[in-house]
Amino acid sequence: MLNCKMKSYMPNGTYHHEWCYLSGRVNILECSLLSMNFFEKLLSSNNLNDVLTNLNNTPLKAYFTDSKHLYEFETLLDDYYHDKLYEIRSLSPHSAICDFFLIRNDILNLKKFITSKTLGINKNTFLKGTMSKDTWNNEWHGKATSLPKVFKESISFFKTAVNNLKKESLPFIIDLICDGAYLRYIENFSNKINVEIIQRYLMIYQCVKGLKVIRRVMVLKLDMKLLEQYFLEGFDKEHVFYRLMKNTAWISEKTLREAFIGAYCNTPLLDQYFIQVLSLNLFPNISFQYEVVTDNYLLDIMQPVKFIPFGTERVFGYLCGLTVEVFNLKLVLGGKVHRIESNFLRERLRKTYA
Repeated sequence: MLNCKMKSYMPNGTYHHEWCYLSGRVNILECSLLSMNFFEKLLSSNNLNDVLTNLNNTPLKAYFTDSKHLYEFETLLDDYYHDKLYEIRSLSPHSAICDFFLIRNDILNLKKFITSKTLGINKNTFLKGTMSKDTWNNEWHGKATSLPKVFKESISFFKTAVNNLKKESLPFIIDLICDGAYLRYIENFSNKINVEIIQRYLMIYQCVKGLKVIRRVMVLKLDMKLLEQYFLEGFDKEHVFYRLMKNTAWISEKTLREAFIGAYCNTPLLDQYFIQVLSLNLFPNISFQYEVVTDNYLLDIMQPVKFIPFGTERVFGYLCGLTVEVFNLKLVLGGKVHRIESNFLRERLRKTYA
């Protein structure tokens, strides 16, 4: 479980010096983040030429030089996102901050890799992350790698379990094992980043992502033992996910609150607003509102760091804002290309960091 006792963050002079230049760069980059007004303009655009005109007034101008590029929006936005991430990573005293945002692609790559090895489904798309395809391949064949321990254990665990699994269940089991590994990695990452506000963000991030996995199994009426066998493998027995598993009738705000109180003591996670947000948007089924509300709540957590001159949290906050911005851009540009009704897109937009 993520550490309940948040450590205070008082950077010393050396720490200030290390992050000073990068924080200055982030201060400039924040000024170019897109506002909600910009997304409203995109939604109100009558055609793709209008969309392109709006993009020409942003840093995206270099990526979308012709209206035909709008049909390649996903690839180009990924390029934009990773160009920014790798710039920050190259200037950062430590790579861990950027690695948190890149590791998501590593997990998707791991899922594709295991699927290709076990089911023969070869997915050529390999997303930009922190680990190469050769690294996964070497680990699979028992060669020495620099993979984090949690991923080494997950690959080993899957190879041990695969012989006892039905072929039709493999995709879902692969998801459970990899999702569990990812959320355990979040705990390890939190221990590296000794910053209170980031630790709080990570605690809630892990919680909302894990709840989604657990609830999906319940909604699909699958055997709950699958969660314990494959998703919860490696978690501490006192983790909140185990507590929720013990009470599979948590279909009310009351039972959800009781589970969190038992697991998280008196940490900031117990904000009444947050508990209410979860209970109102998680039941009876997970819908897009759950994603929107929890993503907005997470971004709200990081808003205060914009008033901190420099430091790890200033950089982390910008990257959170950049991540949400790219999500919104994919949503709106994809909607415009495929002629999806604007109100449908509008209610799925996340808050902006700008």
